[in-house]
Amino acid sequence: MTLTRHICIYILTLISTQIAFAQQYSAIRGSVRSTDNQPIRDASIRLDNQTTKTLPDGSFLFENVPTGHYTISVSSLGYANLEQKISKNAGETLFIPITLLTEAHYLESIEVTGKTELQLAKEQPIRPIIIDTRAAVTQATNLSELMNRSAGVRIRQSGAVGGNPETSINGFQGKAVKYFKDGIPLDYLGDGYNLSSMPLEILNRIEVYKGVLPVFLGADALGGAVNLVTEKRNSPQLHLNYEIGSFNTHRVGLIGSNQSADQKWAYGAELFFNHSDNDYKALVGIPDPETKNLVKQRVPLFHNAFRSYFGEGYISMQNRSWADELRFAVTAFSINKEQQHPALMTEAYGAVRATQNTIAPSLRYKKTIMDGRLAFDQFISYNNLESQRIDTLMGSYDWYGNFTPKSSRGESRLPSQSKVNEKQIVARSGINYQLNGSTKLNLNYVFTDAKRKGEDPYGARFDGTDIDVLSIESSYQKHVLGLGFDKYFLKERLHNQTIAKFYHYRAAGLNNTWFSTTVTDKDKRKESGSYWGIAEALKYKLDHNSSLRLSAEYTYRMPEREELFGNNVFVVPNFELSPEKSTNLSLGYQSRYFDKLAVEVNGFYRHTKGLILLVPIQAPNAQYQNQENVRGFGFDLDLSYQLARNYRINANATWQDLRIFGITAAQDAWKNDARLRNTPYFFANAGLQADYHLFSKNDLLNVFINYNFLREFYLETIPKAAEAGGFLGLSGSANLNSDLVIPDQHMLHAGFTYKLPSGRVNIGAEVRNLLDKDLFDYYRIQRPGRSFHLKLSYNIL
Repeated sequence: MTLTRHICIYILTLISTQIAFAQQYSAIRGSVRSTDNQPIRDASIRLDNQTTKTLPDGSFLFENVPTGHYTISVSSLGYANLEQKISKNAGETLFIPITLLTEAHYLESIEVTGKTELQLAKEQPIRPIIIDTRAAVTQATNLSELMNRSAGVRIRQSGAVGGNPETSINGFQGKAVKYFKDGIPLDYLGDGYNLSSMPLEILNRIEVYKGVLPVFLGADALGGAVNLVTEKRNSPQLHLNYEIGSFNTHRVGLIGSNQSADQKWAYGAELFFNHSDNDYKALVGIPDPETKNLVKQRVPLFHNAFRSYFGEGYISMQNRSWADELRFAVTAFSINKEQQHPALMTEAYGAVRATQNTIAPSLRYKKTIMDGRLAFDQFISYNNLESQRIDTLMGSYDWYGNFTPKSSRGESRLPSQSKVNEKQIVARSGINYQLNGSTKLNLNYVFTDAKRKGEDPYGARFDGTDIDVLSIESSYQKHVLGLGFDKYFLKERLHNQTIAKFYHYRAAGLNNTWFSTTVTDKDKRKESGSYWGIAEALKYKLDHNSSLRLSAEYTYRMPEREELFGNNVFVVPNFELSPEKSTNLSLGYQSRYFDKLAVEVNGFYRHTKGLILLVPIQAPNAQYQNQENVRGFGFDLDLSYQLARNYRINANATWQDLRIFGITAAQDAWKNDARLRNTPYFFANAGLQADYHLFSKNDLLNVFINYNFLREFYLETIPKAAEAGGFLGLSGSANLNSDLVIPDQHMLHAGFTYKLPSGRVNIGAEVRNLLDKDLFDYYRIQRPGRSFHLKLSYNIL
């Protein structure tokens, strides 16, 4: 019996078991609105001993409420408190519309007992950085820029819109950082959820975890994780946004949702379009006609456009006796990206491009039973991801866009008209059991199965045959099982989370380099392995406003399929990879003073063996390799201060010292104690925001300015003696060839948003790279100069 069949039987058994337990429980739902019928968000709702808060549309929900009589209490700042008696019959789902009256006098304070999901996330021992995208949704900004303002986080992006972003968390990057959407691993959607092109409108918040991950995120991450939490939309709404910007940039989004009057059905859709020519000017090396030496010239990029279409539609059944929610969704996207240069900006391409598209149906089922003590969350998806790489030009381009014909095919010396299909199944099962008021067990299992095949008329063939190398199937399977024990001690001042994880992977494919002239059966490989990891996280509340956090883990990261198989563009396979192994420690302190100043300080230590890095090999190719053992430590500081009622300032800084160790080969021994290559070691941010009412109390102007500093770092490994000196390496410059130094960078963004008095229309504008500085990142790829962006958001419903 196949594993997929086992999973299907498990899901059916799970659903039937929950139906048997669920008959005597149902929900109490409602909405809270003002006297002018406007929804009131974050109102505190108490149902006897249960509490919650209203969502942005004013709705609230209490699940699995037994038959009986209750008292419901509602409070919100600026409104009179409300209390009323209700009765609930067996199997009945109540809907309670509530209207709050405005207080005659503004309340100085009010006791709020309910906590939002965002507040709960901040209070966990494994605390994420929370990026509230709702606060920036009307800004003419993008997700990458928003995340770059956070302490300890850098988004390394090659180019502009559509460029391949890579998140660096405390110095760890690449596949060591995992991505999730609502707790579901995002690998199966390829580049569909690209951080540089993803619209803010689909998100409620972003959770960035450093180091240890909570058990509900089933992954073998070393560096951390990014969990994209989507906005929950069931109420009637229709939202349109359009952004126009420099370099012929256009971004359009349409979001709609609705639900039935009895709240048992809901449906909605999200549609987005992105386009940019990305034809900004870049400083590149161009051969001098006489000396052939490279001379730096500033030229516009002419083959760098990006276009994407993304859509997701869903329909859900909810508040049933047998399901809290059964949601069927279909996600689809199509991406077309021109490629201006290889991994480094060493030569120009004028016709190379890549495409990717898919249609991915998914099913998610949620149910709580036993008076809410036992909760099930099941997700399953199937996906056929199709990727193409086209390089068939018989000629070449220079950086000025001039074409030179030639007899051979392929600008990149790797002619291709490939098409690769990757069929994937992702299944995630989550079970939470509340043993008592202070103890909870969490079980999470993620299963991934991927099979890849393709064709390429210009690709490599088996030696002595016409058999296409891509036609040989590659396979990858991974299991991640996590068990968490969550316990409060000392009258809830001490919160402990202990996590054990089991990992297993197996992979099969060809270990060839695609440009190899001889591919034989000897290149076929099979790899597998099983590993265990353990983590401990503690939070201790010093007082009402201050707390300490400590976490430690010993864990592994399995090689991912792209690292093993390559990506059919310029990354070639490597089945010699071993899993990364790491010991991670972190200590953090956070406090709030006078309700105005918030302070957070975090320190970390990492000891990693077999770090997997993407390194250039034979041009234009790169390959993932176990490069070095790395250990190091670092810290970050995050401050925010409410200057006055309308003014807020925030600042953060990150310093990290990650160094290579354990190299025994005499010719490379000089690398010991050198900094990890291509990795920033100091960066800082500062921002100022101000709010004003211009013409009435119902409009709002928000003005903001953000500054980012990135200290120089090094493209390749350099001797420690050649590094910049001074305190923490923050003064002077490295004593080496300037092409290996990615210099100090100063980034300044400024803009505003204006909400019209009707509340339906928002206008946002932003100037990025206001000083028009040369900015570099990710293997010294240049980023855009000064650019202007304007955004219109309209709430139709």
